[in-house]
Amino acid sequence: MDFHSSRYQASRPWAKRIAQVFQQAASASQACTEAASIVQRELEQAASLYPLNDTQRETEFVLAEAYGQFIRDGRRIYVLAPALQAALAHTRAPAALPSQPALPDGTFMLQLAHGGQHGAAFVTHDATAKRLDMLLLQPDFAPADKPWFARMEAALTLGVNYPDSVQVPDTPALAGWRPWLQAAFGTLALLTQPRLQLHSDWLQPLPAAACTLLANGGQKERQKLRAEQLKCGNQEVLLASMPGLPASWPQTVRAGYWRSQAGKTTAAEKLVWVAPRAETTTETV
Repeated sequence: MDFHSSRYQASRPWAKRIAQVFQQAASASQACTEAASIVQRELEQAASLYPLNDTQRETEFVLAEAYGQFIRDGRRIYVLAPALQAALAHTRAPAALPSQPALPDGTFMLQLAHGGQHGAAFVTHDATAKRLDMLLLQPDFAPADKPWFARMEAALTLGVNYPDSVQVPDTPALAGWRPWLQAAFGTLALLTQPRLQLHSDWLQPLPAAACTLLANGGQKERQKLRAEQLKCGNQEVLLASMPGLPASWPQTVRAGYWRSQAGKTTAAEKLVWVAPRAETTTETV
């Protein structure tokens, strides 16, 4: 499994400059302006050699901004542990997010799963505005065997003001996106749960010496190690798990669901996950 952020970095020749701009700019708005100028120049040069349409151009601007914000806010990637991912697959999609969701601020990435494939969502959370802006990418984003200019990347942008509805309309335009939207909303809802456990992990296991260096080394040594791992395609992730879930599920499962619960100390409602469970059968004589 590789990550869509790594694919963007590998497929766009300007990705390194975008990352530098967002890391060094005094403000996010300044970084967005400078990044747009970089992408504009690159697209103008490419257009002299390859046919590019307006949709491709607009997608590249949106991708650059999402990637840059992701870099600026610490490259946070949330991945569900296999047992939690399986439980989510057996859970009905949430109808709405809570009025005060305990979600991380800034931009982060969700690794999404459906039908044995992996999509992704870049999510920007503005707690003050009570808003989530999302950029969804499907599993075939930026394959290694095709250059960026030869593809029309499938990308969907949307904004959600919570606690408004997050039910996905049953329309032809969203048919291909529906499972990924539901996976994104379900994953976000899980991140609000108090029983959720998060710990840092790596996409590929690190050697013992590297683990020791990360635990006990100096800041420069740790930064160098992380940079080397990124060059090799390895990535730190935040692995989400929840105790008490089975490793696998039988064929007959009672679906999990979401319910609202009034807060004990505030008027805000909480979103409570009722996990799926195996159906029990009783024999009658």
